[in-house]
Amino acid sequence: MHTCNSSKTPRIIGLTGGIGSGKTTVCKLLAQHGFPIIDADEIARQIVAPGSPGLQSVIRLFGQQYLQKDGHLNRTKLRDYIFNDPQQKDRLESLLHPLIRQQILKEIQFYREKENEQACPKWVFVAIPLLIESIHDGQKPDYLDEIWVVDSSEEDQMRRASKRDGQSTEQIKKIMNQQASRKQRLQWADRVIHNHGDLKNLQDQISTLLENA
Repeated sequence: MHTCNSSKTPRIIGLTGGIGSGKTTVCKLLAQHGFPIIDADEIARQIVAPGSPGLQSVIRLFGQQYLQKDGHLNRTKLRDYIFNDPQQKDRLESLLHPLIRQQILKEIQFYREKENEQACPKWVFVAIPLLIESIHDGQKPDYLDEIWVVDSSEEDQMRRASKRDGQSTEQIKKIMNQQASRKQRLQWADRVIHNHGDLKNLQDQISTLLENA
């Protein structure tokens, strides 16, 4: 098996930010620069796909009422159930987080085992919306080399999230209150992407960051 040598081994970057901060747009721009994106949200959906062991475990834990007729998990109903119940939220996370981590590590290893050095990316980005919220022992996940934070004002977050999801300001505020604060995210940031302007500003900022990082 061929692997990247030590000088070519990609750095693993955790990319995070609050609701409506612009993480998805940043991921698209990074992908346009040719860097791999591992999406923790997409992995979370995959591990509870119809017929999967993950879905079976969730249904055993919470009940058949969260299984739709087409075999899919009723994610909205389950999310609403655990939203205001920290104990149930912890139960779900204790079940899913190890499975998500396992798949993330598998995908990281894939990029570390590229068949030639030219194919080895400089960075691999792991998009984890609730990365800071998952840190409980004062240490970032051991598979990450750095944390990059997409930062935006709370006003911009609410405006973008409302436009994207059609949720009310009150609903978005409730979600934001359950997430890490801007201050907490910035305290963990090795680098910050400031999403306070237009798309051109964001594009230029990312290009400069990638050139100088």
